[in-house]
Amino acid sequence: MAEYLDGSHLSEFDYQTTEENDYYQILKKDLLRFGILGDGCSLYFEVYGGVFKILGQMLEMTYVTDEKTYLLTGQPMMYNDIITYKDAEFVFNPKVEGSGHNVITQYNFGYKAKFATDGVNFSFKAICQVPMNSIPRMELTIVASQDLKGRLHIKKNGRDFDIVDALIKKNKGGSILWELR
Repeated sequence: MAEYLDGSHLSEFDYQTTEENDYYQILKKDLLRFGILGDGCSLYFEVYGGVFKILGQMLEMTYVTDEKTYLLTGQPMMYNDIITYKDAEFVFNPKVEGSGHNVITQYNFGYKAKFATDGVNFSFKAICQVPMNSIPRMELTIVASQDLKGRLHIKKNGRDFDIVDALIKKNKGGSILWELR
C-alpha cells in the first residue's frame, strides 16, 4: 500500500475490480507511508524519516561509536527509494502430473537510502520481512565511507531495545537479520 501526502492511496490490487495496480505507477515523490496491510495488521514506514511502524511499535535505528551517534532512520529526508517483493515457491508432487502450484512464503518491503552525516557517507537498506510461517524480521544493511567501530542500536518506541556490535569497514557492506519481538 502506498499512501500519499494528499490522503489518497494506491493498493497492490484495485478494491473494486481486483485488477493488479502497476508498482511503477507509485508516485515516490508524493509518498507519506509505504508498507503492507492485512488481517487487521499494519506494517509500514514513514517515508519522511524512514521510521518503521510495525504492529503499533515504532522502530528506529542508529549507529553509535564512542565519539558519535549516527542516525540511520530519522534523517530529515524522504526515504522514498522503496523496495517491495514477495518470496514464492513452486510446490508439486513429482509423481502426480499437474499437481504444482505457487505459494507465497514471505512478503518484503522497505527502502534503501544514501545520506551524509557528520562527514560520513552512508548507504542504508532496511527491509521488513514477513514470512508466512515464522516471526517477522528486519534485514538491515549498512555501508559507510570510512571505518567505524561501533554498535547498531535498534530502538523500540524511542528506547534502546537491542544493541548489536557492528564493526564497519570502509565501503564494505555489513548486514544483520534481526527478529522482531
